[in-house]
Amino acid sequence: MIYRQLTEADYDKVIELDRKVYPTSYPLTPKILGHWHQRNPEFGMVFEKNGKLEGMLISVPLNKKGWQKLIKGELAEADLTSETIFDNSRDKEIGIHIYHIEKIDPKIKEFYKSCLENLSKLIDNLRIKNPKLRVSGLSGLCTSIDGIKLFENKMNFREREYLCQEHILEKNGKKYALSVESDKELEGLIGKGYKLINRCKMLVALPSEPGIIWKYIKA
Repeated sequence: MIYRQLTEADYDKVIELDRKVYPTSYPLTPKILGHWHQRNPEFGMVFEKNGKLEGMLISVPLNKKGWQKLIKGELAEADLTSETIFDNSRDKEIGIHIYHIEKIDPKIKEFYKSCLENLSKLIDNLRIKNPKLRVSGLSGLCTSIDGIKLFENKMNFREREYLCQEHILEKNGKKYALSVESDKELEGLIGKGYKLINRCKMLVALPSEPGIIWKYIKA
């Protein structure tokens, strides 16, 4: 399995996969993907084997200020523009936000380790011109039970002071991402026929804490 850089031809597939796990009313668009990878397009990875799609890693390289605002809930993923995107000619810290990680072939083992290996290589390449570059941390807004398990149990990401109030609910076979501010509001939705799947979590990994990430990535 090898990977190549995400291109505009892949955008529709990324959006399709994303909608299945994050059916938000503020969906990912080609324009947003373009903003994320305007300076470092290599952070969008498409994994293939014999020309067949095997997996994707869509990560967003952010400057320190932008990353901290994101993990505190002060910015939404869709609001990440040129002011928050990492610039290797200027910034001395990078925060990596993993927007979407997915293995298409369920037979692939430990796909996340392949992703970490390649993220490590990208950071090493950035350090060729920016040798003092530090990694602020990694993050991911996890919107599925499997995603939360992967980030928490396998990679030791943790929820911090920001508690995302988006919930994934299902009604009549269709999933929704809805902001729910209280137990009473959630009970009201359940009374209307919605089924709670899970609450979304902004999960964060910091270099000061142990975790498999830092066996791959030099902070």
